[in-house]
Amino acid sequence: VELERVHRFSNDWEAAASLRLRQGEPDVLAVYQRHGRVIPGSLDDHLDMIGRAWVEAHTAGRALAITTTTNEHATLINHHIQQTRRHHGALTGRPAAAADGDVYVGDVVMTRRNDRTLTTTTGDTVRNRDRWTVTATHDDGSITARAQASEATVTLPATYVSEFVQLAYATTEHGNQGITTDRSITLLTGTTTGRGLYVGATRGRVDNQ
Repeated sequence: VELERVHRFSNDWEAAASLRLRQGEPDVLAVYQRHGRVIPGSLDDHLDMIGRAWVEAHTAGRALAITTTTNEHATLINHHIQQTRRHHGALTGRPAAAADGDVYVGDVVMTRRNDRTLTTTTGDTVRNRDRWTVTATHDDGSITARAQASEATVTLPATYVSEFVQLAYATTEHGNQGITTDRSITLLTGTTTGRGLYVGATRGRVDNQ
């Protein structure tokens, strides 16, 4: 079974362009450029822009997907957004040691290992690439978090947090595959492939930069 009509995008031109992007046509990038979707700049410039964009989207209640190719760039973006939020006083509580650094109450995180022994308040098990918002950090290093896809909550022990929990404001193409948001930003690198660009550039209904 193959879907024949694109329903995700609010702009007709973007629906058509996404099909050309899916087929790997390099010329379609000129279409995105004409619509102001291609933004050149240094890594520092992009980090600042992405940090501001996440905070603005979160404040307005809009979903924003941030995608990049490498784990290293995802980590840079994640920590930059975290620091931006800390600067604005949006993150509170004692820090808990996670796999890629400390996390605070309010941080968006991702679990990176299936664990059937950890169950949520709705009876679901913790799965790889589930996204959560931290609601409490505890003295023993454990955290309590609320699922972004539901109202379920779970308490993750310190041993799991330190090995398998990481910040999730941004993720690689694999982490954002299949999701739909209001807007998206994709940080391209020298290792971004056509398939990876397609994933990042087709997450948002309204705007994909």
